[in-house]
Amino acid sequence: MAQRPCSFSVYGFTIEVHASGRRVWPPSFKRFVKMQLDAGQLTVEQVKKDCNVSQSLVYKWRSDVGRAAQVQTPTSEREPFFSEIILDEPAGTKRAPERNLRGREIELALPSNYPIEDLIRVILVLEGRS
Repeated sequence: MAQRPCSFSVYGFTIEVHASGRRVWPPSFKRFVKMQLDAGQLTVEQVKKDCNVSQSLVYKWRSDVGRAAQVQTPTSEREPFFSEIILDEPAGTKRAPERNLRGREIELALPSNYPIEDLIRVILVLEGRS
């Protein structure tokens, strides 16, 4: 009786194979495949061929990863929060016009002369990437 491999590698990921022959596709692998499909770097046909899986399984991975992301960040259930920052300005200082920046989940009103380096830091913190 031929022995099945314990694992194999595809797209740089190690895929474990159980004694029964069942392959265990890690969540990180599925996220990678979804990102590559969404970016146009891979096609469903390529994934089918490289992984020896059905088209429906590739679409299931894509769907599962999308659902998992929604479960982890339920934006519709979050309560909005607001933070007002007041800067002391010397008397007689002329105020610069404001620029309003709006994203999916945040809205900022900043002076038009706000330093770009500080703005980048603010955005990264608000996106949780600081």
